[in-house]
Amino acid sequence: MAGLIKKKYDINFYAKVVEKFVQTGECAENAYGETEDPLYLYLLSIMNNPSIRLQVLEDEVRARIFYDITTQFVWQFLEQEKFQMQRAQSELGEMESALNWIKEKRDGWQALLRKIKEDYKENAFDEPFYEHLFGDKEQQHDPSVWEKMLSDWEDSFQQKQQEQKEKNLNARKDFLEKKLTTSLSKIPEYLEEHQVEQEEFFQAWSMMNGLWNTIDFESIRKIVKLQKEYPELLKVANRMGRIADDEGSKQVYVTEGSIYKLSHSQKSDILGVTTGNDLNALLPSELLYYSDSELQDVFMLKYFTQKLQTFRYKSEIMQPSRRLEAKPAVLKGPMIVCLDTSGSMTGKPERMANSLLIKLIEIAELQDRECFLISFSVSTRTIDIRRERQKLMEFFSHPFIGDTDATQMLKDTFRMLDQNRYMNADVLLISDFRIPKCKPELIRQIQANREKGTFFYGLQIGIAPNDWVEYFDHMYKVEYQVSRRN
Repeated sequence: MAGLIKKKYDINFYAKVVEKFVQTGECAENAYGETEDPLYLYLLSIMNNPSIRLQVLEDEVRARIFYDITTQFVWQFLEQEKFQMQRAQSELGEMESALNWIKEKRDGWQALLRKIKEDYKENAFDEPFYEHLFGDKEQQHDPSVWEKMLSDWEDSFQQKQQEQKEKNLNARKDFLEKKLTTSLSKIPEYLEEHQVEQEEFFQAWSMMNGLWNTIDFESIRKIVKLQKEYPELLKVANRMGRIADDEGSKQVYVTEGSIYKLSHSQKSDILGVTTGNDLNALLPSELLYYSDSELQDVFMLKYFTQKLQTFRYKSEIMQPSRRLEAKPAVLKGPMIVCLDTSGSMTGKPERMANSLLIKLIEIAELQDRECFLISFSVSTRTIDIRRERQKLMEFFSHPFIGDTDATQMLKDTFRMLDQNRYMNADVLLISDFRIPKCKPELIRQIQANREKGTFFYGLQIGIAPNDWVEYFDHMYKVEYQVSRRN
């Protein structure tokens, strides 16, 4: 039936609405066209609240808190809606099949009208009108009468669904508003009191599903802090995220028909960081906005208002570009992390691996990339660590035990890479590399996938002999002191 299902918004739509608000402050009602969607209208009312705007638009930490709590609320609400819609599927099926009735029309119309009247007595379905029409035997087989009746039935159905949605939303509003009020006040106060750095907060908070408690936060924060103690972890994360650092260059396309390299100057040539619109002096973080089609409007706004973050140089050796064109150098595929969970990785190696995973989740969220964990010892387990955050938290609580066998892990990885949507993947193997060599055919598959555009990186934690180096694009190493409490 035409128009049976009216336009529905998914989690991505609402997330983009909230994201645009925290980045630009935009939340005009006509930004997405006319709508009667109660959830969208409710979000607009929150975002237009002067108190919310004052707090969120002036502070990155509060902006992140607002985004995560609000999108979590939306997700939970849509899950409840999905459940209710599944219950309504049988009625939608009845609407579809009613037009195909032939003999049943003569005998079935009375029972059908009684059912509709009973279900929609509060929704203005005119049952007496159709009872009068169908009392005429000629009208019982008139398709136009049935089509009108089904159209009114559909309108009543949609009205009832809308009312139920508004009822469910009203039941949840107080919870969200109290949570926002408390979180936007208490969390920043705690961070200031305990001198928590912004990046530490972002990473630890991302693991908490919008549910704040200081015990879990401090537990995760200790793991995040290992990134300072072992800077190699951040180098690995940046390599997996294909983010430029001060040890190399990143190829980017910034002018029509030309390829430029953003080569970082010698440290002696950089005076600091400023704001402006010099495209050749952009910080790598600003390039992420331009490479993402969803965030290009934010980039252009910052460009025209000269608020892009740029390096300030002593020398002026770079000429400004004349025209922007969106041509990413390399399409970024998913990140696949293969983590050795054998007994030899217990203690600090385990915590370092977990710290790196948390950082990779943050990068995957910023770049909107899929990110998977394949844990292995004698068996394997795969987790979608962006969408299954609870499973990842449970994984963190389990000890690393058992021996090491990379065979099944490699098979699982190759099976994933064989799917077209996982092209241009970045694969990372984290281990102490006390791993017996696999069969030659599996090793050859590593090389075959590298030739197709997949990058394989390794992070060796510890100083054991490593016979795997030649099979990887780069092997990182982290040495650590073994303490009694490790």
